[in-house]
Amino acid sequence: MKNWDKVAILAVCIAITALPLWLAVTILPERRLSLTVNSVVDVINLFEKMGFDPQTSIQNDNLKFPRFFLRNLPRDLPVEPDPKKRKAVFVSIVLPHILDANEHIRLDRRRLQRLHKSIAMGRDLRRRDQQWLDELARTYRTSAGNTEELIKRVDIIPPRLALAQAAQESGWGTSRFSQIGNALFGQHAPVGKGSMTAIRDAGVALKAFNNLQESVRDYMRNLNRHPAYRSFREIRADMRSQQNPLDDLKLVSSLSNYSEERRIYVERLTVIMNLPEVRKANHAKLATKKIFYLSSSDER
Repeated sequence: MKNWDKVAILAVCIAITALPLWLAVTILPERRLSLTVNSVVDVINLFEKMGFDPQTSIQNDNLKFPRFFLRNLPRDLPVEPDPKKRKAVFVSIVLPHILDANEHIRLDRRRLQRLHKSIAMGRDLRRRDQQWLDELARTYRTSAGNTEELIKRVDIIPPRLALAQAAQESGWGTSRFSQIGNALFGQHAPVGKGSMTAIRDAGVALKAFNNLQESVRDYMRNLNRHPAYRSFREIRADMRSQQNPLDDLKLVSSLSNYSEERRIYVERLTVIMNLPEVRKANHAKLATKKIFYLSSSDER
């Protein structure tokens, strides 16, 4: 075989290998793709192709993630021997989901605030706005007519706090629940609801999710509507009314009901929030272009 034939065959092989990722970042930025990414090494390599190194980039002051969302955690994360690499990969996978979920909440919040002002001025809402408001109220379990309460509930969760809870509840993505059910936040499955997808182990039933994004969004809805976290919402609303930035270290003190460990749980979260891998999360952003989703295992 001539040298130019070998070069041509090599070029074709490289093109075939790179085609799915190229499609993801160019032609099909808004579609959900299903690519197999089974290992920590695969995750790092994919991020690096997007110009982001999980092991160094998360230390940057102006932390910016590509819009690159894995649907699951890599299978070998629990056996990764380097704890720094394990934490860096976990943060790189989970934090973009948190930032993305908060973006959706901000959009809902802005629309809600506009409708709240219209109602306060005595204006009639358009049918589609009223329908949207009714659906939002059902989601957040309150009355559509009580837009003041809705505004308290439709608000973001500070990224550093959410990331710390995910790390604590999932053991940095190493727990069985997070590996087989994308259960990042240890949310208990309701008793008596057979339709709820759950993972059961040693008498404990936790919610299971199809992907990590579902887990993140369900966690945020939980904090934003469950009676146990009313204090959290009141403190956050007070910060908003005073036009102050959200103080996540003050907010975390109101989450003792999240765990039976109560104050010890809050202390543990505070420690995690101040770790190098986590403490810059509140300043992290998502890139403005190219949204795509990847599956870390098509076999689950």
